[in-house]
Amino acid sequence: MSFSLLCDRNNGALLDAYPEGGPEGWRYLVSHRLATEYPSGGLTMGFSPNFPDRRKLYDFVDSILDIRVVSERVRRIILELAPQDVEFLPVTLVDHQKDVVSRDYFIMNVVAGRDVIDLERSTVDMSSILPEDIDDVSELVLKDDIPEEGPKVFRPKHLRIYTMVDPTVQAALTAAGLTGVKFLSANGWDGKFR
Repeated sequence: MSFSLLCDRNNGALLDAYPEGGPEGWRYLVSHRLATEYPSGGLTMGFSPNFPDRRKLYDFVDSILDIRVVSERVRRIILELAPQDVEFLPVTLVDHQKDVVSRDYFIMNVVAGRDVIDLERSTVDMSSILPEDIDDVSELVLKDDIPEEGPKVFRPKHLRIYTMVDPTVQAALTAAGLTGVKFLSANGWDGKFR
């Protein structure tokens, strides 16, 4: 079974702060549902003041926060293919002057996890703070015996701040012509997002 890393680093608007009034920032980095403690009307996220020239809004919004912020178009596709794997938390995006740019974006909170990395064959450094997490990747190797059934969008065990997708989801997102995203083969990944 092949999987791809979802890479949303791009030259568009950049987010650098979690929304105020919701769950603490670290809570977005674990596979737990947050909708019950998230305000029903959504929260606001602003473009980074450190990058005033980055204003373009893509379907996948760049972030230094290790969370995915996506458009309504992305939400519809993921909900159709993998509704149990993800929840979507509404956000209003504001620009550098705090003017509303869009109310149709969501934090894509990936709640599914999957054990797909072969740690013995991968060339990685584990974190000294969180010993179950990979800190640095030189070459990622996936397990040979990954079952076909299972989450289609998930956080890989040991790399929980990343999102992997199966070929079905990748094909659908690519066919939709979504902007601000690229896919990197997880098997053999060298830890770079070029």
